[in-house]
Amino acid sequence: MHKRGQVTIFVILGILIVMILALVFYLYGNKLKIETNKQPTFDASQVEPLKNYIEDCINIKGQDALNLVGKQGGLINPVQYQNWNCKAPNDCDHVSYLCYTTEYAACYNKRPFLAQTTEEEINSYLTKELPQCINLQKIRDVGFNIQTGTLKVSTSIGDQATIINLDYPITITKGDTLLKEDRFSKTFNVPLGKLLSASHDIVQQSIDNSQGVVYYEGDLIRQYGGNLEVNRHTYQKTQIYVTKFRNNPYIFQFAIQNYVVPFP
Repeated sequence: MHKRGQVTIFVILGILIVMILALVFYLYGNKLKIETNKQPTFDASQVEPLKNYIEDCINIKGQDALNLVGKQGGLINPVQYQNWNCKAPNDCDHVSYLCYTTEYAACYNKRPFLAQTTEEEINSYLTKELPQCINLQKIRDVGFNIQTGTLKVSTSIGDQATIINLDYPITITKGDTLLKEDRFSKTFNVPLGKLLSASHDIVQQSIDNSQGVVYYEGDLIRQYGGNLEVNRHTYQKTQIYVTKFRNNPYIFQFAIQNYVVPFP
């Protein structure tokens, strides 16, 4: 009789457990199913790899653009230029003319808004080149949907640094997951702004000298705290100027054709 009583108790407990489980699944079953099937959501730690990847592209292509405008007088595809520093017949720097004349008169300043023109050149170059660098197919290959907006580049040239901003809306989704990012940026430590300012001053002094006002190269160097380096090379009727600052390897070079030697 004692053993039969114990069996009865276990049977009753078993029935109670089954009833409790049935009640839990009845009340919370749909919620548990939703939570089980729910996809993990993106967080800030997953945004960083995307930002780093795109900003690496800005870094690579931005450096290419800065090197080109530095070697080619502020232009990516110069039309009127002097070949310089040739390593082979078809491997020369195309140094654009910032001041040019074919008359017996002062040269004409071809780029009076040099900084603005250079920013526009960099923007145009990167708008074409960045889509070839940014490849989001690997994310699509693992099942994510990607929507992208219009890519817009904005370059800001400062005295000591150049900032390239990219406005590129990207939305990545998979199930309930969602990731949005639209602003990317990279800073380049090149004194392009000051070099453009110095180049503008050299052009203006060249024009003034041809009109009888004499300036000396040393005056310009002192104007920039003695840190500006100006190397002038004469090739036929052209003066090639290679400028840089002592504490930075970045160079900006340009050409002037004038009928009066710019600096005595």
